[in-house]
Amino acid sequence: MRLDPKYFNLFIGICALLTLIVIIYGTINYSQKQVREFRENIAEVQIDTLSFEQYEFTDKLLLTELKGEPVVIQFWSTWSGKSMEVNRFLNEYHKENPDLTILAAVVRDDDGLVMDYVEEHSYPFRYVRGTPLFQKLLIPGVPSQILIDRNTNLYSTLVGDDLVALKEELDRLMRNE
Repeated sequence: MRLDPKYFNLFIGICALLTLIVIIYGTINYSQKQVREFRENIAEVQIDTLSFEQYEFTDKLLLTELKGEPVVIQFWSTWSGKSMEVNRFLNEYHKENPDLTILAAVVRDDDGLVMDYVEEHSYPFRYVRGTPLFQKLLIPGVPSQILIDRNTNLYSTLVGDDLVALKEELDRLMRNE
């Protein structure tokens, strides 16, 4: 079967459009699957047993030490511009809600770059190594957040840099006393 040359461009255009639709559908489906798996994985973890290596101190930080405080674990990296936006937002949010504890869980980053960032920004965060938990939970990307209530129970998870959704979740967490 031979394609008439006057229909060739139309044929190629239709093929390209169908390919684009398949790629977009596959990407969205894959992203949603990753978020679902992350939420399933975090549901299986005993939150109150989590511990983190700290950047500024040699001892481990146990999440149980923060019982009574609402906590947001912010997974971020210095190489992620979206992470920087979320960090700025969390810093501003903390000014209005000083009883919120922010664990800045660094993911796949150079220690020197992290320490430069910590020194450059006077954010009221507790900087911890987040890569082990990030990999264990199969978190789809940075930035991502895990919100923990005052009783060290999982409250919510977010993936991405949607600051409106993060503010709404944080507001609900802070009111949930």
